[in-house]
Amino acid sequence: MGSNGMSQRYCVLVIDDEAGLRDMLQFGLTDRGYRVVVAASGEEGLEKARHEKFDLVVTDIMMTGLDGVAVLKGIKEIQPQAEVIMATGYATLETAVESMKQGAYDYISKPYGLDQLCVLFDKAVERRHLKDQVGRLEELNRLKSEFLANMSHELRTPMNAIIGYASLMLDRLYGDLLPKQEQGLKRIETNARNLLQLINNILDLSKLSAGRMPTYIEPCDAKAIVEEVVATMASLAEERKLRLVTDVPAGITLNSDKTKLKQVLINLVGNAIKFTHEGTISIKVETLTGPARVRIFVQDTGIGIKDEDIALLFEEFKQLDASPTREYAGTGLGLSISKKIVELLGGAIRVKSAVGVGSTFIVTLPMQAPRPDDLPVAKPSGGCGTPLDKVILSIDDDPEVLSLLADNLQGTGYRFVGASNGQEGIALARQLHPHAITLDIMMPHLDGWSVLRLLKNDPQLRAIPVFIVSIMENKALGFSLGVTDYIVKPFDRQELISKLQACDKPPRTILVVDDDPDISRLLDEALHRDGYTVVMAANGQEAIRQMAARKPDVLLLDLMLPEVDGFEVLQHIENNPTLQGIRIFVMTAKNLTLKENTYLEQRVEMIVQKGSRDLTEVLDLLKTKLDAVKEVSA
Repeated sequence: MGSNGMSQRYCVLVIDDEAGLRDMLQFGLTDRGYRVVVAASGEEGLEKARHEKFDLVVTDIMMTGLDGVAVLKGIKEIQPQAEVIMATGYATLETAVESMKQGAYDYISKPYGLDQLCVLFDKAVERRHLKDQVGRLEELNRLKSEFLANMSHELRTPMNAIIGYASLMLDRLYGDLLPKQEQGLKRIETNARNLLQLINNILDLSKLSAGRMPTYIEPCDAKAIVEEVVATMASLAEERKLRLVTDVPAGITLNSDKTKLKQVLINLVGNAIKFTHEGTISIKVETLTGPARVRIFVQDTGIGIKDEDIALLFEEFKQLDASPTREYAGTGLGLSISKKIVELLGGAIRVKSAVGVGSTFIVTLPMQAPRPDDLPVAKPSGGCGTPLDKVILSIDDDPEVLSLLADNLQGTGYRFVGASNGQEGIALARQLHPHAITLDIMMPHLDGWSVLRLLKNDPQLRAIPVFIVSIMENKALGFSLGVTDYIVKPFDRQELISKLQACDKPPRTILVVDDDPDISRLLDEALHRDGYTVVMAANGQEAIRQMAARKPDVLLLDLMLPEVDGFEVLQHIENNPTLQGIRIFVMTAKNLTLKENTYLEQRVEMIVQKGSRDLTEVLDLLKTKLDAVKEVSA
C-alpha cells in the first residue's frame, strides 16, 4: 500500500510519550504516504481526536496520566470507526485481552519495525472496508425488510375490513341471504383469506430475516398436531381427489412452538397437494436417539424436482418455474419461511426427490427446542387446599413471608403455592397458570421487576393478575409494567383477600379508540352481541374525556390517532392513579419499531397488527383474553 501511494488518503494518530518513537513514526509513515498527527500523552491524543477524524490510531499502553486502555475507550467513544493498535514494551496477557475487549484491532510489542506496523495498518484498513461494506448491506437489508413490512401492513388493513364484513354478513348479522348471495360471499371470503396468507408470508419473512420472530415453547403432542394439519388440509386434498394418510405413533411429545410447527407442516402438505395430480400425500413421524430428536416425513407422489433445482428450493422469492405461463401459483416464500422456522426451532429440513415419482421433505427437530430464556421447569414448593381451588402463586425469597401468605389464604377457597426465587416462580407460572400471582421485588439473582417483565412479555402468562407485595414502594413503576395492584408490606389480610376476589369479576365495559369508522362499527356490533358495554372514541383527546367520565374495564386502542395519539393516551393512563388496572389491548396498522414494541409489551396485554388476522380471529382472541380471569376462577 505504501509503495503505490494508496495510503495517502489515510490519516494516522500516533500517541506515545517517547519523543524518539514519535519522530520516527511521523517521518517513516509520512514517507509511505500517510498523513500523520502525533500526541505526547493520552490527554493530548483524545483532544486531537475530538477535532480531527482519523482512520488509524497507534497508542502506547504504559504512559503517564491516561494509560493506553483509557485512551482506547475514549477514542472508541469519539470515533468508533477508527482502528486502534496498542503498542508497549511491557506487554501482559491481561492487558492484551482487556484491549481487545475494548475494541482494539491488534496488539504490537516494542520494539517493532515500520514494516511490521504497516502490515497491521493494511489489515486494519481492509477490515474497516469489510465492516463498511457489511454495514451498507445490513442497511439495505433493513430497508428491504422495512419496505416489505410497510407494504404488508398497507395491504392488510383493507383486507381486514373485507374479511370482517364478509364474516358478519355470512353470520346473518345484517339479515338473511339468498343462496347465490351466500355463495358469492363465501368466494369473496375464501379469496380474501388466500390473499391475506400471501401478505402474511411476506411479513413473516421480514420478521425471520430481522431475527425478530418470537417463539413460545410448550409441550407438543406430535399426533395431535398432525391430526390438526390433516383436518385443515383435508378439503383441499379432496378437491384434488388425493388421499391424506398418516403414520404417527401415540405418545411422541416434544417441547417446541406448536403454532410454528403447524405452519411448517401446513406449508409442506399444501405444497405436496399443489404439485401432485393423483395418488397419496403421507405424513410420518418417528423418534431418533443420540441425541433425542423427532423426524417428520411429508411424502407425495407428485411431479418431483430436478436435481439441479433442489439447491434453489429454499431460496427466498425463488420459483422453479418463473415463466408468465407457469402452471403453479405462489410467491416462492413458503419453503424459505419453513426452512427459517425449522432452524429457529433448532432443527433442519432437507428434501429427496425424483422427477415423475414424487418428493419427500424431511424435518428433523430436537425434542427440546431452544428457549428464549433458560429457566428451569420446577415443581410446586408447597401448597394448601384441594386441586380444584384457585391457585395463588407467591414468589418471595423470604420463607417467613411465604408461610404468612399461606396462613392468610387458609379457608379462603384459594390454593397457595410458593416459589422462593424468580426463576422457580416463572417455571411454576408456566406449569400451573395460576389465578393470580403475588410478587416480591427485592430478590437475589432475578429481581421482581425482571420477573414481572418476563410474565408480561409471555403471551400465555400476561393476562394473569400480578400483585406486588413488597417493602419497597414504587407503585408508579409497578403500574407502568402492568401490575394489577401494589400492596406494601406489612399487608392487611382483608385487603389482600379483597384484591384477590376482585379478580373474579370479568371486565364488561370496553372503550374502543379508533379513527377508522369501519373498524369501530365492526367492533361495536360484534362486542355488543356478546354482552359487552361498548363506548366509542374517535381520537385520543376524546378517549381521555371518556375515561375521566367513566373508567372502562378494557381499552381497545389504536396508536395512530389525530390530535392525541395512542402513545400519549398510554402516558396519560400511566400518570393517572385513578386509571390504573385498565386492561389495555392495542390494535394498529403502524409498523412498530423495536423500541415501540418493547414499550408496548411492558404496558399492554395484546398487540394486534391490523389486517394480520381476520376480524373474527381477532375478536375470538380478544374475548378469550377478556374472559381469562373468569375461566381460571370457574
